Amino acid sequence: MPDLKTLSEFEVTNHIWTEEIAAQYPVIQLSNDHGTVAIALHGAHIIEYIPANQKPVIFTSKEAIYREGKAIRGGIPLCWPWFSAHPTDHSLPSHGYARIQFWQVVKTSHKDGITSISFEINHNQLRANVTITLGESLEISLTTTNLSEEIKTIGGALHSYFLISDIEAISINGMDNTRYLDTLTNHVENQSGDIFITKETDRIYMNTSESVTIVDRNWDRTIIIDKTGSKSTVIWNPWIEKSKQMSDLKNEDYRNFICVETANTLEDVYHLTPGSKHSLTTKITSI
Repeated sequence: MPDLKTLSEFEVTNHIWTEEIAAQYPVIQLSNDHGTVAIALHGAHIIEYIPANQKPVIFTSKEAIYREGKAIRGGIPLCWPWFSAHPTDHSLPSHGYARIQFWQVVKTSHKDGITSISFEINHNQLRANVTITLGESLEISLTTTNLSEEIKTIGGALHSYFLISDIEAISINGMDNTRYLDTLTNHVENQSGDIFITKETDRIYMNTSESVTIVDRNWDRTIIIDKTGSKSTVIWNPWIEKSKQMSDLKNEDYRNFICVETANTLEDVYHLTPGSKHSLTTKITSI
């Protein structure tokens, strides 16, 4: 369980403070002139991002369960140290351990109008540090350090759920002429033009470091997702039938989010030598 007294030592008046949304389930609030961010200590999981004078950018389900050991539906889950099912042991948790345990706050800062917070966990001789920075954009950087004396293979993702007006009112660009694995059919395809979501979609775009843009025609809004340390991008929406099977998602919620995930998956994983690091970073800008 988190130590709420210890958390208070990292607060910055008017800019960083802690609230509880369930018993022993703290959420850390960041606020400055650029907007607000809410981060659950469980999973170091962003559950809200609202740029100043704009609509929310991040979708979190109203049916989300806030309980230790349970992943939050929506927001920006941290998938670490692997993405999806474990490559060799399917008894291990999907998307790894990071999103289902409490993290430790190690640093906070508010300087020159920019607010940031850093969290840390250790698992199997790997250290994960995530730094979340609120400025004109929202930046999330997940850094893994190999603390062991052997090579460690890591993958992961910043599994971002973006709030949209309606799934039929958006297009996603930046992936034209990029090959992707359709995980629903296990076929490799080639993207032609913009992406439009008209059915259940689960695609891993490969060998791409390009930025992705979500254009929302109803809200006249563009969300730009830049990234570093990643050559794979995941596009996901569960559509109608799968949404009905998710107890922590309302049946019609699929219409109001799209996941565009900065990822390390398939061949895009890192074999860290002892003492080495890898950083997976995304920057989200709403205009």
